[in-house]
Amino acid sequence: MKLNPVKCVFGVPSGRFLGYQVHQRGIEVNPEKIQALAKMVSPRTLKDVQRLTGCLTSLSRFIAKSTDRCLPFFKALKKGKGIEWNEDCEKAFQALKDYLGRAPLLSKPETGETLYMYLSVSEVATSSVLVRQEEGIQKPIYYTSKALLPAETRTAIKAQAVADFVAEFTEPSIEVARMMVEQNKKIFKWQLRVDGSSNTHGSGAGVVVSTPEGDSVKCALRFDFKATNNQAEYEALIAGLKVCTVLGADEVEIFSDSQVVVNQVLDEYQARDESMITYLELAKELLERFKEYRIAHVPREENEQADALAKLASATINIWPKSISMIRLLQPSIVKSKEVGAVFGERNSWITPIKEYIVNDVLPSDPLEAKRLKYRATRYSVLNGELYKMGYSRALQRCVGPEEAEGILRSINSGNYGNHAGGVSLAHKTLRQGFYWPTLFADAKRVAARCEACQKIANNIRQPLELLQSITSPWPFTMWGIDLIGPMPTATGGAKHAIVAVDYFTKWVKAEPLVHITKANTISFVKKNILYRFGLPNTIITDNGTQFDGRKFRELCDKYGINNYYASPAYSQTNGQTEAVNKIIKHNLKAKLATKKGSWADKLPQVLWAYRTTKKGSTGETPYSMAYGAEAVIPVETSFSSPRVQLFQPELNIDMLKCGLDELEERRERAQIRNTTYQQRVARYYNSHVRERRFSLGDLVLKRVNPGTRDKAARSLADKWERPYQITGIAGHGAYRITREGFGELPRPCNAQYLKIYYP
Repeated sequence: MKLNPVKCVFGVPSGRFLGYQVHQRGIEVNPEKIQALAKMVSPRTLKDVQRLTGCLTSLSRFIAKSTDRCLPFFKALKKGKGIEWNEDCEKAFQALKDYLGRAPLLSKPETGETLYMYLSVSEVATSSVLVRQEEGIQKPIYYTSKALLPAETRTAIKAQAVADFVAEFTEPSIEVARMMVEQNKKIFKWQLRVDGSSNTHGSGAGVVVSTPEGDSVKCALRFDFKATNNQAEYEALIAGLKVCTVLGADEVEIFSDSQVVVNQVLDEYQARDESMITYLELAKELLERFKEYRIAHVPREENEQADALAKLASATINIWPKSISMIRLLQPSIVKSKEVGAVFGERNSWITPIKEYIVNDVLPSDPLEAKRLKYRATRYSVLNGELYKMGYSRALQRCVGPEEAEGILRSINSGNYGNHAGGVSLAHKTLRQGFYWPTLFADAKRVAARCEACQKIANNIRQPLELLQSITSPWPFTMWGIDLIGPMPTATGGAKHAIVAVDYFTKWVKAEPLVHITKANTISFVKKNILYRFGLPNTIITDNGTQFDGRKFRELCDKYGINNYYASPAYSQTNGQTEAVNKIIKHNLKAKLATKKGSWADKLPQVLWAYRTTKKGSTGETPYSMAYGAEAVIPVETSFSSPRVQLFQPELNIDMLKCGLDELEERRERAQIRNTTYQQRVARYYNSHVRERRFSLGDLVLKRVNPGTRDKAARSLADKWERPYQITGIAGHGAYRITREGFGELPRPCNAQYLKIYYP
């Protein structure tokens, strides 16, 4: 280890460490910070106040009740840019200066000594100080302070009234009052105990109904939707009330360990969330069906049966005891139910007829069905009351009903040792584990397809889904595509990007290096290189960057009557002509620069000149000849004396140029025909690989995660798809408008290449 002598000090009684003055007596404020604060003028702008609060934050350990002292500053910051430095702020500012001028010395605690903490609560904050006692004098060690949330400042009136009432009476009086209340309580014949559970594996609820005869009806609910703890508690209450209604109860006593649900039903708490309001209304509607009811909060340890059922329902492994009824809810109770599946043990499953035939020799009345059952039963046997099938991968495979099949598949696919394999692999693994049912392979494919983790990490779809849509321009310089290249190595003048424009007819290219990508630079480029050079175009195609999708650029297009079209987000093929030219420019720059990558801006004109004077396969002409009617003279012709340079005659050249201009229109027509033929040939090849896939309005889809929105912290383990979105519109040509709940519709259509069906 090497030490810098300049930065090292040894054997000193005191010194500065981490911005504080540390010595044998304790820790003091850095005098330089105090001096800077004393000289600070009263803040006037938002940044000044932010600088002040930042300085005070670093000194908060020395300031008693710092939140109360800084409250005027925090109120001023809430106003944003419209900050007002009022009289209260100035008083607090001067008081802090005075306080920090005599800031306390913080003592250091000794090992094994007793420390004391003092708490102080004001209307807006709670503060504390940790102190130690030395020779009868208490010395501070650390000050803390925390602002109260708005909800914490509003004490419930009823709770406060009860506290005041209790404080006025002695303990014997309370006991007598409690005994009188217990004696006056009515005993209900029906009792309902409910509990809800929500965790990372799932959510569910438990219901226990005690009848007047002393019997108990136990029921567990498994939710096929995500639910919070409070929602699960409400689902449990609603399900329990429905069970009591079916059993004919007219009065019921309800016990729940959810304080929120109980107090909301009793109108002690107010439901603020929209879903909670809906749940509360439904619960009260069900309670009105009873002549009388009472609901009370009980600790969890007094609600053990319902709690155990709720935990069982929310567990990953969904193998249910036959004595317990399981109800599977496909959607919340506040949504009109489409389907509710109830399973009681294995009654009426595919196992029953085979087992009845083997054990009791019972056959169906239909002769054909009886014959078929006899044939099937030859490969089955009953051991210890369970049905087994003689298999090939395992000698005996336990037959399971639909109530267990789902849990087995989910456990093998996404349990602690699951590998999220495909449907066929999942079915094979289930067979090897010793389980069987007739629809195993179909169920395995369904579970694998609906697994949320599998859907989010699935490979990207690269096969084209829509027929190729070619873009053609009717005449030179009527349709331009604009795109950006970069970032690239910093060039002369600080340029890091390049803006490129391509004419769809002549393939003529204009490009300029840019230091910053701004709306002003983009508009200036369009005016100088397109409008003032080639006239007003009919169409400009760009990406969705803010430099193009902004008010000023739109106003420019509207002013000159230009149609501005945007490519689909993250689907560069929509502006394919420009993307193809970008590749050529970058390829040629790499070849020219070698190791001097920072000279790309100087080489850019040479690359553009080379591109403009090279014949294009799609048109059979060079962009230069398509624009000017003649081929340009390049340096090699003058260096090595090409025939047209040697035989150059000015008078004849002028005549030939005029003839070339007369022929230009015909050449452009031939180029357009050739370009159309080229596009058709490309389309035939592209369309031969297309596997069409269309979505309908209302479909739920996953959207491929863009590189810009991918979780950078997860790196290679990041999800490839995000969900859920809903198809709300068809934009045409394989593009769809999608909406995400809570976020609204995306501003641009999304190509089908980046979408796939989501299975909830």
